[in-house]
Amino acid sequence: MARSRVLSIIDLTDQEIESWRALAARAAEPNPYFEPEMLVPAVRELSGGSELRLLVVDEAPGGAGEPAAAGQDGWWAALPFEMVPGDKHWPWRHASTGSDFLALYCPLGTPLVDGSRVDAAVEALVDALHERRRELGQAVDLHLLVHDGRIGQRLEEVCRERGIPVHTWGGDPRGAVRFDEGEPGSWAERMPRGKSLARGRRRLERAVGETLVLEDRGDDPEIAKAFLDFEQQGWKGDASRGGMGFRSRRGGQEWFTQMVAGFAATGRAHVFALVAGGVLLHMAVIVCTGSTAFGYFDVYSEEWARYGPGAIGRMMALSWLDENSDVEVFDSSMNPSLYKDATDLFPDRLAMASSTLVTGGVFARLTMRLMRTAARVVRRFR
Repeated sequence: MARSRVLSIIDLTDQEIESWRALAARAAEPNPYFEPEMLVPAVRELSGGSELRLLVVDEAPGGAGEPAAAGQDGWWAALPFEMVPGDKHWPWRHASTGSDFLALYCPLGTPLVDGSRVDAAVEALVDALHERRRELGQAVDLHLLVHDGRIGQRLEEVCRERGIPVHTWGGDPRGAVRFDEGEPGSWAERMPRGKSLARGRRRLERAVGETLVLEDRGDDPEIAKAFLDFEQQGWKGDASRGGMGFRSRRGGQEWFTQMVAGFAATGRAHVFALVAGGVLLHMAVIVCTGSTAFGYFDVYSEEWARYGPGAIGRMMALSWLDENSDVEVFDSSMNPSLYKDATDLFPDRLAMASSTLVTGGVFARLTMRLMRTAARVVRRFR
């Protein structure tokens, strides 16, 4: 039998962090943005995340003080969230995976669900959201799940079975590469700008006077510092130009360093450096989890910007992943409305969807019905 708990991430014990990490390792759908390597140092070092909570579903003890049945220990599901003020999706304070803090650092909102018992775990997660409806504000916003993903589809099915209304909204398709489609290497032929990138690469090599080389420096213990130093040299490190470099955020350097080290400890962090001779042109952080690679952060040299080192570096990183890993899908993690040109680089798309689950009773469901009716009226008269 499953139970649910709400834990404060900043107060987690070492044992709870290990249980969370073990769940992430066997998750049905990977989501490194919801792993402890990402969020534990974030709430400890960055400002704004101290209220982050974790809804956990696990096996209930067998009785008064009795342990769980053999083979049934471990977490079933985990969902980070924060309480947010009322908005256009729900008028009162409620739980959300798209708070200002989570939206800034977590561009994927898929809950971590035990891959060995997806059906039972998702059912228990939905039941937990309903049972804790008062605590969670009668509704929960789930931001940016893969629309046709296994977890999103099962959540929708269980909500329908339980009679829980789901209002789906938002979620533009974002750039991706599906290495598992077609013949090996055929993804490169589908690249919309493949030929122009090849020409740009040759121009850049002529300009620098050296051959471009992509190096994976993920196992370098000083690589986080090197990335931050490189970032500091460009506009991202200049607050007067609107830069949001990590060193300009309180605790940003400490969080980034711990996050990269955490993923590197399990061999999942790749920090690619595009170099020509002694010239550093582009760096990118990519995290591989399961059969998916996630683009985290990248930065390019402004001195050589006219040659497009960012796009060239991304293309070469994709080739490296295809040739040297078992990755089947690359998720750019980019918001297409903010990074249209970069999104256009990729040949494939991941359809994303956000939704609001109304977990409250009759009054809550009536509220959602009225809000949706009002929204349709407003759209009709615009």
